[in-house]
Amino acid sequence: MQRNDCHAGARQTALTVRDAGAILPALPLLRLPTAVPKILVADDNPVSLRFFADALEALGVSSELAHDGVETVACADRTRFDLLLLDARMPGLDGTEALARIRAGTGPSQRTPALATTAEAGDAVRARLVDAGFSGVIAKPVTIEALRTALARHLPDALGDAGRAPGNASDGLDDAHALAATGGDASILAALRGLLIAELDALPAEIAGFGERGDAAGLRDRLHRLDASAGFCGAPALTRACATLRGALDANADWPHAAASAFLAACADVRAGLAKATGVARG
Repeated sequence: MQRNDCHAGARQTALTVRDAGAILPALPLLRLPTAVPKILVADDNPVSLRFFADALEALGVSSELAHDGVETVACADRTRFDLLLLDARMPGLDGTEALARIRAGTGPSQRTPALATTAEAGDAVRARLVDAGFSGVIAKPVTIEALRTALARHLPDALGDAGRAPGNASDGLDDAHALAATGGDASILAALRGLLIAELDALPAEIAGFGERGDAAGLRDRLHRLDASAGFCGAPALTRACATLRGALDANADWPHAAASAFLAACADVRAGLAKATGVARG
């Protein structure tokens, strides 16, 4: 989603908590989507595919099923999906190779976040899949609760009540941690989250600039500052996204284009949750 960049110049004006009282009412809140989210599921096991189709339907989302990597790429090249759920090991073209082709193409799902499913979910495998551009990994055998958790994290504002675990916040924010960090003052927390929304809106242009210059050091510094904002605002998903992109930077000699795209998609999810929470707090 393209946003107006208020900080396109080389010199940026620092925002303060005091500024937030003035800018917060003007910040555009994201509207909850009316369309049912659609997920592309790829798995060479027909039993697994049937499980995913039934489980996702129960969670209130629709799915399209692909039986191998080649079919996966073809589906992603013709249809825009909200999330890709790809089996890491498929004959011929596995999930990693399929994702690389999708990212390298120009189809409508080129930048869609992707999750890997795998029975080999050790730390080394997870790290390799994240380095390949996956936003997360779901261990097999997959359960409906694991799916519910993954969807709540990656499609926080797209799920209906069926997709929400009882008693869990649908926006993925840690209010208790954030209030503790701000001395229990809800008004300060709302102001800080308003500032973070503005920060996330400026981020796509900043990331593009780092990529054009190949400025890995600048990006690491930016992630460090974003980490601090995430901590104060109670946004653990943003902290994880920063860590994942930092890991991709460390592991690759070339610029991690796929990881940067996945990072921006995760930031958009966090932005949606912040906007929703801020709207609730204000109204």
